[in-house]
Amino acid sequence: MGSGGKPAVGGGAGSGASTSSGAGGSAGSSALGGGGGAAQAGFAGASVLGGAAGNGATSGASSGGSPASAGSPATAGSAGSTGSGGTAAVGGSAGAAGTGGSGTGVCSPPAPGSTGKNPLFSDQYTADPAPFVDGCTFYIHCGHDQGSTGFDLREWFVLKSTDMVTWTKKVAMKLDTFSWANANAWAGQVVKKGSKYYWYVPVSEKNSGMAIGVAVADSPEGPFTDALGHALIDDASEMAAFNYTDAGQTVYTIDPTVFVDDDGQAYLHYGGFGRMVQMKLKPDMISIDGKMTEVTPQGLFEAPFLSKRNGIYYEIYAAGSNPATIDYATSSSPLGPWTRKGRVLDALPAAAGQDAPTNHAGVAELAGQWYIVYHLSNGPNNGGTYKREVAIDKLTFNADGTIQKVTPSSGLKF
Repeated sequence: MGSGGKPAVGGGAGSGASTSSGAGGSAGSSALGGGGGAAQAGFAGASVLGGAAGNGATSGASSGGSPASAGSPATAGSAGSTGSGGTAAVGGSAGAAGTGGSGTGVCSPPAPGSTGKNPLFSDQYTADPAPFVDGCTFYIHCGHDQGSTGFDLREWFVLKSTDMVTWTKKVAMKLDTFSWANANAWAGQVVKKGSKYYWYVPVSEKNSGMAIGVAVADSPEGPFTDALGHALIDDASEMAAFNYTDAGQTVYTIDPTVFVDDDGQAYLHYGGFGRMVQMKLKPDMISIDGKMTEVTPQGLFEAPFLSKRNGIYYEIYAAGSNPATIDYATSSSPLGPWTRKGRVLDALPAAAGQDAPTNHAGVAELAGQWYIVYHLSNGPNNGGTYKREVAIDKLTFNADGTIQKVTPSSGLKF
């Protein structure tokens, strides 16, 4: 929000103008002496992705003073410049101009003619991607495959791009963030609630089975810390929730997906081997609200990913068994029931002589274009079933809300 100028002797200062929420700033008030004119409210830009591109405040000079110049519009993800103050006139000094808004503004689409590549990286192995758009940056949080004959993951990466062509990669969190876990930094997802970022991940709980932990940070790039100091969901809590008498009765506690709806209510789904559990989360994002229920979309094998478009909830998931396809179901509620609608990706090939490949996908929208992220098991640099590599392609919706099947490409083209 733009800040107002300080009152001058004999005259009034103009208040700051624009905000980052899509509303104009308040007018400046005059001080004793009556010389200073009121600052005009800044003009907020159209709200896009929760922000606004605001202009700086304008005039605040007393009689005879020249108006303050407007600050320049805020660009995507940065603040508008501060307008200069008006000149002093008889009876008082000019009010200072407010600063520009800090809204995200309208995200620019990728440059026409630009091209990317698939997989995004082949110097290290990346797996189980979950996309997340914050402002005008496209993030992919994923695991780091480090094994050769089995799944060995001990840390997570964050991949990042602002143009969908050039990507950076860095370690965003390690397994030892959770002191109560001892293995399996598997497929998780980051969401934002308020000013915090929450990362829900499945890990192996010491002296128990797979469990879901929650880490929190002030940035989608971290650093992340354990939000609870213990698992959010594990065998013991599942047994209590469903009145099971044996841990073997529980749903396989992997692949959490979390979605924050327009009203701020958050939902968590997870599961594997043909079973999915869903629930609400409390506003603190680290406790369950009400009952956990088992509601499984038709054909689901593992890797659910929950999203929403035009009032329709979409569950994207790995279907069948490995080598899995990527299918999807829809609902009018984030808690189902789910209606299977079709296939997004066919089963992808494995490297020669290796185990059947997995797949894990998610979808997100940036600058009016939807994308699907997934991983390959036959990529370059000796990629394979346990050395997977993240890829991304465009996702297209039909007029009726159904999704067109995606053919994996060698890279995005704009």
